[in-house]
Amino acid sequence: MKILHVVANLSLEWGGPTKVVAELTEKLVEKGIEIIIFSPFKRGEELKIVKPKGVELQLFPQNFIDKLWTSYSWDFARAIKQNVHKFDIIHIHEIWHYPNYVASWAAKRAGKPYVITIHGALDPWCLGYKSFKKKIYASLIQKRILKEASIIHAITDEEVKQIKNFVTNNNITMIPNGINPEDFENLPSRKELEKLYPELIGKKVLLFLGRIHPVKGLDLLTKAFGIVARERDDVCLLIAGPDSDGYRIQIEKLLESEGALNKTIFTGMLNGQKKLIALGGADICVVPSYSEVRSIVALEAMICKLPVIITKQCNFQEVAENRAGIIIESDTKQLVGALNKLLDNPKLCKEMGENGRRLVLENFTWDKIANKMIEIYEDILNRKGGM
Repeated sequence: MKILHVVANLSLEWGGPTKVVAELTEKLVEKGIEIIIFSPFKRGEELKIVKPKGVELQLFPQNFIDKLWTSYSWDFARAIKQNVHKFDIIHIHEIWHYPNYVASWAAKRAGKPYVITIHGALDPWCLGYKSFKKKIYASLIQKRILKEASIIHAITDEEVKQIKNFVTNNNITMIPNGINPEDFENLPSRKELEKLYPELIGKKVLLFLGRIHPVKGLDLLTKAFGIVARERDDVCLLIAGPDSDGYRIQIEKLLESEGALNKTIFTGMLNGQKKLIALGGADICVVPSYSEVRSIVALEAMICKLPVIITKQCNFQEVAENRAGIIIESDTKQLVGALNKLLDNPKLCKEMGENGRRLVLENFTWDKIANKMIEIYEDILNRKGGM
C-alpha cells in the first residue's frame, strides 16, 4: 500500500496539523505502509520544517500568489500531477488551501481515491474567520471536493456533525488524534524549569502551550489570570509558543492593563527537551481556545499528569467524563473559578493528573490510531476493487 499525504505546511509554527501529520505518518511507516509527503514551504523557513522519521518528504517552494491563496506553489502542482498515478490513495490534510484543491483535482483526474482530514476547519469560529471569502470558495470549490472524497476523516464526534451540516457525504469516519507516550517518559523535575526561569521558584505555574494567535483564547486567559494574580502572589503564567502576526503585543498590553505582565513569562516556541521541562515543571495546563479539535496540547499535558482546564470549543468531553480536568465556557468568570479551584486543591490536581494519563494511554496513542487508519485505507481499496 502506497499513500501520498498532502499538507499545506510542515513548519513547526503551523501548529497542530504539522504534529499530527508527522507522528501519524511515522507510525504508519513503522507498520509497513509506504508513505510520501508532499508539502509546500516558505523560502527562508527550511530549518523550521518538521521531517518525520522514516518518511520520504518532498518540499516545494511557495510562490508570491500564496498571499492570496495559502500555500500556492507551481512546483507542488506540477509534481502532484506527474506523480499522483503512482499512489493507491491520496490523503489530504486541511481544507481551504491550494494543496487541497490541486491534490483532489489530480486524484480525481487519475481515478485515485482521496481522504480528507478536516483538522477543525469547519468549526464555527474557523468558518467565521474571513467568512466572506470562505462562503464564496465553499460554494464554488470546497463543497464539491468534500462531496467527492472517498472518506472524510473527523477527529471528534462534534466535527462529524459539523461536516454533515456543511456537505452531503455519507462516508464520514471519526478517528481521534493521538500522541506517543514514550516521548514523555522520564520528565525533567521542577528544578529544571526553575533553572531556566528562577522567578518561578516558590510559584504555582500555569502553562499555556501553543501559538500566540486570536483563536487560542489568550485574551480570555489573560483577563482571568489578571483577576487571580491580583488576589494571590503565588502564581505565574508561562506562555510558551511562537508569536503569530504580531498578536503577542496585544496580549502584553492586556496583561499590563490587568497588572499581571510582571507575573508572566513569554518563552517563545519550546521544542524537544525544553518543552518537556515546561510540561514537567508546570502545575496546571490551560487550553482556552475558541476553536480546537481534541487538543493535542491537552493530550500532552495529561500524559504528563497535569490537570487541564479547557474550553468546550476544544471538543474534548472525555476530559470531564474521566475527571481529568475542568471544561468551561469561553467565560472569564468560569476560568477564574476553575483556576482557583485547582490552585487551592493539590489533592484534586494529583487525582486529575492520574486520571488524565490513564485516559490517554487507553484511548489516544498513535499506535492504536494508526491501526484504525490502516483499516480505513484497506476499506477504501476493497471498495474500489469491487467497483
